[in-house]
Amino acid sequence: MKKSTSLILLFVLLSSLILSGCLREKGAQNTTQKAPVTLTFYGLFDNDELYAPLIQAYESQNTHVTILYKKFTDPEAYLDLIVNELAEGEGPDIFMMHNTWFPKNYKKLTPAPASIVTPEVFRSLFVEIAGEEMIIPDDFNVEQVWGLPLYIDTLALYYNDEHIEDALPSQGTPSTTWAGIKEDVIQLNREDQSFERFERTGIALGRSDNILRAFDILMLMMLQYKVEFYSEDLTQVAFGSDANALAALQLYTSFALPSQNNYSWNKYLSDADSAEKELATFARGKLSMLMGFSYTYENIINEINALKAEGEEVIDLNSVKIQEAPQVYDPETSAETREAYASYYVPVVSRTSANSEEAWKFLASMSTEENLRYYNDETHRPSALRSLIEEQMLDPIYGVFAAQVGYAQSLPMADPTEYKTLFLEAVDDILDTVRADNVLKNLSEDIQSLIPADGIKPTYVPAE
Repeated sequence: MKKSTSLILLFVLLSSLILSGCLREKGAQNTTQKAPVTLTFYGLFDNDELYAPLIQAYESQNTHVTILYKKFTDPEAYLDLIVNELAEGEGPDIFMMHNTWFPKNYKKLTPAPASIVTPEVFRSLFVEIAGEEMIIPDDFNVEQVWGLPLYIDTLALYYNDEHIEDALPSQGTPSTTWAGIKEDVIQLNREDQSFERFERTGIALGRSDNILRAFDILMLMMLQYKVEFYSEDLTQVAFGSDANALAALQLYTSFALPSQNNYSWNKYLSDADSAEKELATFARGKLSMLMGFSYTYENIINEINALKAEGEEVIDLNSVKIQEAPQVYDPETSAETREAYASYYVPVVSRTSANSEEAWKFLASMSTEENLRYYNDETHRPSALRSLIEEQMLDPIYGVFAAQVGYAQSLPMADPTEYKTLFLEAVDDILDTVRADNVLKNLSEDIQSLIPADGIKPTYVPAE
């Protein structure tokens, strides 16, 4: 770790300890009886066992504090619950908020006290995407930190190594560009006379209904084509006639259009009503490549085991490999930067918390290097902390995701749920043979209707 980063991290940790009353002069006795504090912590997907050691460690050092964790599993219902509770002046002290929710909902939060972390310290500790999304100016045009990320997840390419060796032995791995992937698919496809049209298909892309991360993949392609989504002040949509945005839409849908040479996906290849969708096709050995996040690996394992228990033939887990997301511009020859699509949940402090300072102390304690290393060991989600990236890149399975953290990007959204609906409807329109340029124009107009008059989120303007 660089010396400057170590000192900064020490500063944050010591600040947290000083504020929590845990740092005392040698031999001193703390005779002050603090009033009991109970913090409620809402989380998504993660079991109690994950946070139990972190909570117990904090409570043991701060005996007046009790932290109650509650798990949720439905993101949309979870967000609705929190919004409604906060509107009534209630709700949790701490909750997990998706990075795309910040522009619309950051005013429902309490920012970090400067004694816990400043924007300058935050930017030096955490990767760039975290600062871009967690640091937002308040009503007084003062930059504030609104969350401390435990991880940054990104989309990567999963593939069946046996298929690649069979069809692409001279390569040994999938191509690193989308142009190359289109050529790979042609070699990987094995067509037949079934309804599915394929005995084996190259990649799951192009549709809106039976691909788990369809919207995220499309956003990745938009970012990789360097699409200018908005005006500089984030008040106007700018992609309505953008040739790059059109190219991204056409690239994505090309894999589901029978008229294209790289056609490889249709409605028969996975069940749109299932929870597994293309993962089941992959586990059965009928699909060569798919896009997924770090947690997709565990989902693939679970699907392989479930199908095997039902007596179905499945792939060998050892044939499942992962590499960085394909790029529009060849990273080996182009000066253009690489792009990975970021998706992650961040612990934040609600504006209704009566104990917001204590809540922020707990978040600071969770964000130390030691605790974030533990979090990665338990979840395999790559840390947002700069000092941990290199060691996590060495992981033979999950190292790919750590490698992408540094160039991860996202898109400010006025309403993430509506954006997803509109973009996926645009995919459906193109597959229904509506002209892609007309689809893009209509899409931009629909997105514009969602943007507030003062823009998606405020932009910090330094004083002259």
